Amino acid sequence: MSTDSDPDVNVRHSPTFPDAVNAAFQFAFGNHAHHFEGTLFEQGGRHMFSTAMPFDNFVQVAEANSTVIRKRSEKRDEETVLTATEGDAVDDVVETTNRPVDKGHVRAITKYIASAVTRGENYIMPPATLNVRGESAILFTIEGESTIKPAVLVLPPHARFEITDAQHRREGIAKALEDPQIRGRLLRDGIAVMVTFERELNQVHQDFADASKTKAIAGSLVAVYDVRLPVNALAIHLARKCPLFVNTVDATSKGSSLSAGSVKVWNTNVLRQLVKYAGLNSRAGDDAWNKKFTQVYGEQSNPRIEQFRDYLEHFIEVCTEHFPLFTKLASLSPEDMSNVPKLRAKDGGQVLMTAPGMNVLGAIAHDLYRAVYKQGEDIEPWIKKFAAIDWSYEGAVWNDTLIVGGKISASGKAVKEAISAVERQVGLDEVVKSQSGLAA
Repeated sequence: MSTDSDPDVNVRHSPTFPDAVNAAFQFAFGNHAHHFEGTLFEQGGRHMFSTAMPFDNFVQVAEANSTVIRKRSEKRDEETVLTATEGDAVDDVVETTNRPVDKGHVRAITKYIASAVTRGENYIMPPATLNVRGESAILFTIEGESTIKPAVLVLPPHARFEITDAQHRREGIAKALEDPQIRGRLLRDGIAVMVTFERELNQVHQDFADASKTKAIAGSLVAVYDVRLPVNALAIHLARKCPLFVNTVDATSKGSSLSAGSVKVWNTNVLRQLVKYAGLNSRAGDDAWNKKFTQVYGEQSNPRIEQFRDYLEHFIEVCTEHFPLFTKLASLSPEDMSNVPKLRAKDGGQVLMTAPGMNVLGAIAHDLYRAVYKQGEDIEPWIKKFAAIDWSYEGAVWNDTLIVGGKISASGKAVKEAISAVERQVGLDEVVKSQSGLAA
């Protein structure tokens, strides 16, 4: 058996892998040590190791034993602190290996896991990056020129991994494991782990910074990919089923606004806002909105959701038939989309080609659903009345509501006032009042 001279980790080579495994297990057995099977590889000239751990094991070994939770006013003195605390100075943070814990992020991870397991849905927990520093780590592997080899990592029984990237995942998993309703199921699940062997704290910091440079997914793409959330599922359903949205929606942009020169009309974030207003007449954040929506309409397989989804599709189809702007937009082929900027600028601007305008339309859909459609009445006569309104920036109904100083306002107050004004103009407000208290 030969040994590498790497100062950060002891790598022992055997002629065959059975020999390496036998040596690793004999050493682990004799020293009551942790052992992990996986793959030894190199990045940037450093030895690294990848494996997978059961959740329970991951929570046990990936914890900083000397972490100290302090208030801002408390001093460090001579203590060793591995997790930064909000309010720390630069010199304080330099000595830590982790950023402050975001409790809200931890709760979100716990909720994500618990909800998926409770519902029997698929979920995914991204890999963790851990570091072994100052421990007697030994890697048993085989001889050969390849830098990628099967290996067994053996650590002393007292060893703990420092978390380079995954402290919120670790805390979220730990909290989920405390739930007796799902603990049994979670004990069967695991997480992929990459291990570094870095003694220098500066390099541990750099590894964390490098790991955080993954480009965030644009909000519009998240809406397309994450259809577990009702708001996303409904928005993407409309985008794929309604002719109005087939060529007009940008599924990759950030925020809720497109540039004046864009050849697309809306993005999926705007459709999400339309759905939020249509479902609950609310622009609440995703967590609060989806929770309330599920309380009102049930889970995604509930007939009430299917009825509402079918209604929304019908609502958009009828609007497309009777709103001249929508009729024109739905008729555009991919080759004709260069006409969109001109349509957007017509008559000073088009309210329905903006996010606030679509919020108003969503609120109209909400009130028509509750006060008209669910009462067995036809929504088309009402939509004809709304279509007859001037939906350009020059329309009188928008003055001092959505349009202030010639510019459109996206504030919740402006949208609310615009909804009241436009429904009052066609008389829907009185119908809504007479039907107030109706369940969704």
